[in-house]
Amino acid sequence: MDRLLEGMRRSMMGEGSWYDFGRDINVRLDTDSEGYVLHADLPGFEKEEIDLRYDDERLTIRAVHEVSDDYETSSRRVHETVRIPGELIVEDIEAHYHNGVLEVHLPTESDVESESGHRIDID
Repeated sequence: MDRLLEGMRRSMMGEGSWYDFGRDINVRLDTDSEGYVLHADLPGFEKEEIDLRYDDERLTIRAVHEVSDDYETSSRRVHETVRIPGELIVEDIEAHYHNGVLEVHLPTESDVESESGHRIDID
């Protein structure tokens, strides 16, 4: 029930769909002196399997991990969208991935216009 209510809350806030019961990603958005810091738990993924984008006040995380052997292929997929309030300095967004945790620094500045559709490299 908690998962359903959390999904409904996220949907109303523009952060994904309420019916996504398969979500296994924890995301936390905090503030710091430069803007926002987002932490996302993505254990089991390689950095190259993660696609991180900022577009229209939303940060989107998509990751796909596929494993194949002689008998079967399995995959794990996650998709999360988080609304980021305020104007960001898009060129200064930084992301780091270490030990299954994605950390994204999202600096804000009130009078800077943001670009649309900016892809973020992960270090």
